[in-house]
Formats: sequence, C-alpha cells, structure tokens
Amino acid sequence: MSPLPVAQTDQVVALANALSEKNTPPSSFDLARLDREIRRLADTDPAASQCFRGVYYALQGDLANTTKWFNMALSLAPNHPYVYLNYAFALNRLGQHEQAVKMALESINKGGYSPETLSNLLVYAYNADDRATLDEWLLKYAKLTGSPHEIVSWLQEDAEDEAELPAILKEAEKEGYVPLSKIKEELGL
Repeated sequence: MSPLPVAQTDQVVALANALSEKNTPPSSFDLARLDREIRRLADTDPAASQCFRGVYYALQGDLANTTKWFNMALSLAPNHPYVYLNYAFALNRLGQHEQAVKMALESINKGGYSPETLSNLLVYAYNADDRATLDEWLLKYAKLTGSPHEIVSWLQEDAEDEAELPAILKEAEKEGYVPLSKIKEELGL
C-alpha cells in the first residue's frame, strides 16, 4: 500500500469549516473525507492533525473524544492560538459554552486577536450568558472593526423579551396556565 499524499493544513481547515457551517450533521462521506485529510496531515503537522481530529469528533457530538484529541494537540503545541480557537469552536458546538469562552480567551492570550477571533469569542460568551466577557470585548470589537457586533442587536432583543415577560405571564395566568414559580412554590422547590 502506498502512503497517502501529504495534505496541506489549509485544505483541512477549508474542509472542516465547510462541514461545520452546514446546518445538518455531516454525512458519512463527508466524515470519511475529513478523516482522510486528517490522516494525510499527521506526518507533516501532528498538532494540527490532532486538533482537527478533535474537530472531527465534535462534528459527531462526541465530547469525550473531542477533549482527548484537543488535549493531545495542546500537549504538542501548548502556545499555538489556533489549537485553542478550534477547541473553543468544538466546545461551543458541543454545548460547553463556558469552556468555549475560556479556550477563546486563551487563544487571544497566546496570539492576540482579529475581528474573526473576537466575533467567535462574543458568540461563545453570548451562548454562555457571560455578560462580563461581553461587556469587556464588545467595545474592543467595535473599536477594531469600526462597527458594533451583531450580538448588540441580539442583546437588545433579549432585553425587549425580558421587558415583555411579565405581561406574557399575566396573560398566560388569565388563560388558566399556572406560573412555574407557583408550581415550584407548591412543590417546595
């Protein structure tokens, strides 16, 4: 059997990005393509290969293997900001939003930030409901790009929803729905 041709890191990045942007889980064919490219990358860039192996498992919803492979990548490249940034992406995709914020911040500490890096951090912080991180980095994003991040409008919509909540609950009570607070109170929770 002849060895696989060498993959370029940017080829693997492009394929992983394309798969992660789909609104549906990757097909077995897509996963096989990504697996092949990751194996091709192993000889020339082992840390990147392990990093993308973590992404591979994140795309499948496997937190344990995602963590395992990113930890191996970090042991090979502990100061590489993109390993941390990809780990943040994977954690966010797996619903580990607080950890995603920590990894994105570590990426920034290791390599500085770009509009894309800050945008990712802000999305992870929004998902984690981490207002302190949002407050700190939204302004930096606006200064860097010259415009506010779209999360500002999301936060405004959230505030409007919160303002409407008492009226919605009152209307629900009128229609015979019991508020969750009363249910908890009666159950002693």
